[in-house]
Amino acid sequence: MASMKNKSLTKTTMAIVAIVIVVIAAIGGWFFYKKRIAPAGPSGPVTGPAGGTGGVQAPGAKNILVVAYSGATKLPDKDLVPYSSISPSWYSNISLDALIWAGRKCTDPEARKVIYNVIQKITNDELPLIWLVQTQAPRVYWEWMKNVYFHPTLRFRFNYLGKDPSAPEPDVIRYGGTEEPHSLDPAVSYWGFDWWIMYQIYDRLVTYEGENTEYVVPSIAVAWAHTTDATEWYFVIRDGVKFYDPWDNKTYPLTPEDVVYSLRRVVIMHQDPYWLIDTFIDINASDVVSLDDFKSLLSQGLLTEFKGSSKKVTSLDELLKFFGYSGSVAGVVKLKLKMPYPAILNVLATMPASIVCKEVVEAHGGVKPGEENTWMYEHPVGSGPYYMIKWAHRQYVELAANPYYWGDDKPKVKHVKIFLIPEDETRIMQFTKGDLDMIDMPASLLFKVEGATLNYGGKTWKVVVRKQNTLTIMYAVPNCNKEPFNKKEVRQALAYAIPYDQIAKVAYGGLAFKAYGVIPKGMFGFQNDGVINYTYNLDKAKELLKRAGVDPSKYTITILICEGYKELQDEATILQMAWSQLGFTVKIEVASRPTFNERIMSKTGFDVNLIGWGPDYVDPDDYASPLACSGYQFKDIKIVKVSSLDEAKNIVNMTSAKQFTYGDWLVIVGEAK
Repeated sequence: MASMKNKSLTKTTMAIVAIVIVVIAAIGGWFFYKKRIAPAGPSGPVTGPAGGTGGVQAPGAKNILVVAYSGATKLPDKDLVPYSSISPSWYSNISLDALIWAGRKCTDPEARKVIYNVIQKITNDELPLIWLVQTQAPRVYWEWMKNVYFHPTLRFRFNYLGKDPSAPEPDVIRYGGTEEPHSLDPAVSYWGFDWWIMYQIYDRLVTYEGENTEYVVPSIAVAWAHTTDATEWYFVIRDGVKFYDPWDNKTYPLTPEDVVYSLRRVVIMHQDPYWLIDTFIDINASDVVSLDDFKSLLSQGLLTEFKGSSKKVTSLDELLKFFGYSGSVAGVVKLKLKMPYPAILNVLATMPASIVCKEVVEAHGGVKPGEENTWMYEHPVGSGPYYMIKWAHRQYVELAANPYYWGDDKPKVKHVKIFLIPEDETRIMQFTKGDLDMIDMPASLLFKVEGATLNYGGKTWKVVVRKQNTLTIMYAVPNCNKEPFNKKEVRQALAYAIPYDQIAKVAYGGLAFKAYGVIPKGMFGFQNDGVINYTYNLDKAKELLKRAGVDPSKYTITILICEGYKELQDEATILQMAWSQLGFTVKIEVASRPTFNERIMSKTGFDVNLIGWGPDYVDPDDYASPLACSGYQFKDIKIVKVSSLDEAKNIVNMTSAKQFTYGDWLVIVGEAK
């Protein structure tokens, strides 16, 4: 999800992820997947002929991993969508793309980690994006708010939050947000703020418990199981769930058909978040399965896992007991995966996997290939704990407790009002007066609320400021289609001309630290010991520009930012001063969100733009793929451990293969023989 959030885009949109993500360990669970990697060869330095050179060596390398691709084709420009099928900088690198696909496919934890270690190294050297900082996030609220928690990808659901009865307006949670939503259609919006609102209204097959990220828990699916090769997954659907349509004041039963319809709809509409479904799930081979057919499959044995435990089950009763469910079921959905994917359950917890009501959608425009359904923008009909009463554009979004909500976690507070206040000073003033309970605010302005108190109802209340590590990285997007950004040396020169400490201090109030590549610290595959440490060094930057043959006085760089984000304005101002010292003419352009979205999704709409990325789901593929992919597709990717370069020569064409090292590993990427 791109954003200053959490994530975001839409076909001419994209995301500014609001800084909200806790540093967490990467997703595990590989143990139940079938390994596809050949056993490692004997240890010892790797030597011998490489490519056609006859004597290339990799000193210190004890292990060799070969990534062999075949049938490489690149999508035509008309099918390339930034943050979905190509990097937002329009950068292209077939070897990096092959590694990204290999990381997605690999189910051996050791080999997968090495692949992402190398991806980190390449994105640090090539700089398809110029990495700035990784942020921490301030959470600001009055102490009368109870049970406040924050999830790294989904923030929180309001139904878990409580409010002291002696607080102002105890029956309403009043949240101070910063931006106008784009769309509340889960098939369309890729914007973190929109996802958070939809999280209150829609359900998915699986979800998370509180701040936990180690595993998902049942939601609309009460249990799941899969085949030995993990390419067919079966989800048992909860019975008795109802959609509530507040627009017609009607209810509809949620059925397995709604689940399949919802996922197919995302892919058919082909808006920005479609890749989260289409990349992993073959919607044409996924369908509803009868209970009798599922029981027959179970009798042959299926695998399941939940909360770190795994089991082979042979009956429906045994499966439901494993998940601790004793209620009735509405049916079963089969999802056919295009490949075994270690993080598929986490993908199904994201907003594009939200379940919509087929009957309602079909009554209001249905599904058309490649088109948005504008009725769904402002008329969400879900089964979640809240429904939307009103969206007063650029003013507020109002929610009310869903009287038909199926869960035990019924809303503690019956109404929620999310105020849309882009001006920081106005939002902070309303908060400190007690007119807001919780607030989004830049870290650089925390001093305005820290230590604040309010006398109300005979009590003195304090402001709570909770600072959290996140997985959000902020970056500059150079347009690699344009000169001079199409040259690596220029991108590196710009990186060496950045005062990173100043950005962390001024833009983020010190709640940030330097980013090194596409994978954030705290994520599986992160490394910063095998990369270039870009530090503020104007002499080095000027040397690189000279090497690239670029005269900066002949170029104007316009830095495009979205209105309403103080952090981005501060970043842009610092970069303007820094890059001007290299001889470039540097300007700043502030655009409205719709204009910004349209420009950054265009191949020619910007020179450099500033934005950030937080996880759609917690896995390095969710960073490497949208931020560094090149639009290549491959007929096949093979990942093989070998013991010598001679052995590698039998697998890939070494003449054109690329070789990368990290630690004691040599990774060879090339076209299969």
